[in-house]
Amino acid sequence: VSMRGAVLSVSHVSRVSSLPTAHPHITGDAELDVSTKPLIGNFSLRGELMHVFVSYRVATEGAAGNGMSILVAEKIRALSMDNRLELQIPRDGWGIWPQGVKKPSHFLQAQAKVFLDKDCLQDGQSWLSGFVTGVVSSMVFVPLLSWTEDDRGSVGELSRLGVDGFDRVDNVLLEMIIAMALRQEAGSAIQAVLPLLIGTARPS
Repeated sequence: VSMRGAVLSVSHVSRVSSLPTAHPHITGDAELDVSTKPLIGNFSLRGELMHVFVSYRVATEGAAGNGMSILVAEKIRALSMDNRLELQIPRDGWGIWPQGVKKPSHFLQAQAKVFLDKDCLQDGQSWLSGFVTGVVSSMVFVPLLSWTEDDRGSVGELSRLGVDGFDRVDNVLLEMIIAMALRQEAGSAIQAVLPLLIGTARPS
């Protein structure tokens, strides 16, 4: 990832040119350029924001895998409403629901706004457009990272990229690259990157 002024250059990602130009800040050229000019310096707790973005691999942490992404999102929402823990979000920090992000039917106004693609992607919306809007609007980026003994899991899949002809655009990697680059930019929404490491339970 190289920083050139207000542009994030995501290079060395296979077949990025095949990605559709589905978001005003993305161009599907030889590399993926994410322009941050509308984002840098404009973040406000009273503006459009998501509190948390949960990044995960569908096959391993989604409903098709261990379901951890759903559990994490539900837990964050529940904790933000638990009066005993004093973790409530102040009214001044509620912000506005971002345009292009679907509000789940079960959402309560005072709870943490968690971006989980299965809840927040609009019907008919490009996945690329949806996740970029979610990442750049979120204050905390939480990637779920698993790596099992058989070299599988979220990280296991990343480790296989470029090995023995296994080469493709990896959506989880794109999310992390964009989040880490934005984290270094003053004025961006992302205030923290908090990875959640997931292992395999072993018998005691």
